[in-house]
Amino acid sequence: MEHYIYEHRKRMFAGLHFLPIIYLIPDEIAETKRLADFPRDPYIAATEDKWWEVYHSKKFQSTLMESWAWMMWQHIGIKGGIDNYSVNHPIVRMVYDLGMWAWLLSEVEINTDMLAGLPHGEEILFLTMEKSAEYCDLFANLFWNHPMLKMREVWEIVKTHPAHDDYSNMPSHAKMDFHRRYYHTRAKTKVEPIVSGYGEDGEEEVVYAPYTPNEFADVEFRIWIEDFLKKLTGKDRRILKLLEEGYTQEEIGGMLGYANHSGVAKRVKFIRQAFIKFRKEQG
Repeated sequence: MEHYIYEHRKRMFAGLHFLPIIYLIPDEIAETKRLADFPRDPYIAATEDKWWEVYHSKKFQSTLMESWAWMMWQHIGIKGGIDNYSVNHPIVRMVYDLGMWAWLLSEVEINTDMLAGLPHGEEILFLTMEKSAEYCDLFANLFWNHPMLKMREVWEIVKTHPAHDDYSNMPSHAKMDFHRRYYHTRAKTKVEPIVSGYGEDGEEEVVYAPYTPNEFADVEFRIWIEDFLKKLTGKDRRILKLLEEGYTQEEIGGMLGYANHSGVAKRVKFIRQAFIKFRKEQG
């Protein structure tokens, strides 16, 4: 009988693959992202129409995806905050992939089968930030070392073949470093002639590779970024620098004397809006 009940509950949870991820988000982030109202009893989430619809809504899944990606980015060890990179960056795409994470978590038996085995009516308590960080370290280790993902090999390719659209519009040292390397490499590249055909006089018509190195591009970019940074307060510049160095908003809040990370989050939002305005003014 117990086996029958368990199999029945497994079928109930079958369409809720991301449900275990919800219960790994700590209380502070759940409150900030408005995920705290989601039922802590998985049985309610699986059986009540209201919560089934909430779970499958685009807004809820987007919020869950953003929350989880932000959490995991702090632990996978890539320099700079996730806001420095665009969704085109291969590793950013991976941390946003809830399906991949749900599969990876199932490798350590954190899945819907586990939820189905809980007693009916049992609520899952919120994790603390410290406990959540321990889990994230475990998942980051799985991410980098799982033999099927081969993420260490992928990362080596990503590092050696960066692209402009890997980076967001936010000013960052990571982007400046990329531009510096990019233009420095192009300036030293030998441009080989390409024969495109023959001219009217019968002579070979020779053209060259379309790229023309701009030796001033790196300087122009740095001046442009520095003009924006001058518009910020010293504390806002400090926040940007710490985000670049990979510190979390909670850690930055502690360093700069904020009561909690929400104060830092507000400053980051202000900086982003200021940068958008600056870009429009600069054309």
